[in-house]
Amino acid sequence: MRPLLPAVAAALLAPLLPVLAAAPAGAANDQDPRMVERTTVYTCASEVLGSGDFETFVRVQLPRTVTAGKKMAARPIDFSIVVPEEMTQTMRDYGVEEVSGRSDDATYKVGTKKRKIRRLELPSTEVPAEGLLVLEGTGTAQAVRLKKIDTYPVKLPGRFTATITVTGSFSMSDELTCRIAKGAKTKIGSVRVVP
Repeated sequence: MRPLLPAVAAALLAPLLPVLAAAPAGAANDQDPRMVERTTVYTCASEVLGSGDFETFVRVQLPRTVTAGKKMAARPIDFSIVVPEEMTQTMRDYGVEEVSGRSDDATYKVGTKKRKIRRLELPSTEVPAEGLLVLEGTGTAQAVRLKKIDTYPVKLPGRFTATITVTGSFSMSDELTCRIAKGAKTKIGSVRVVP
């Protein structure tokens, strides 16, 4: 059997988005929230799956300001990944019918404060018989407390690992090591801490 190549590696990028998104309704310290949409690219590689770059679309709800010393609430993650047609076709060629994945070490940053993304998962997604494959995932970004009055960048991780599982004519799991692609941006927004 030939090794799986970047098609499946690209699909694994689903768990790669540790970002703030869709703030919980009524979060006490989220002031003047706004929706931010960003696109970035990660490069992922593994011995079995190969390597490849993959475009990732992130929709993030961030507060414009938070009060110093109070927590910016934990919030769900929402992201979408569109697998290019040629990569989806490679999956079909290898008999891959469904793809799922997760990341157990994903984080995000607000300023220099790094926090974990809990339950960052890509539910099982069917590989379509034709057309593009769209992968969507969810998770929860931990709360963060900001004490100093300043403006802080909110960033995606520069690196993380993820586990992908493929099923179809065969089943297997493998670990991918992912990093932000050359020239791609990790910053998705900023938060201002006020008195």
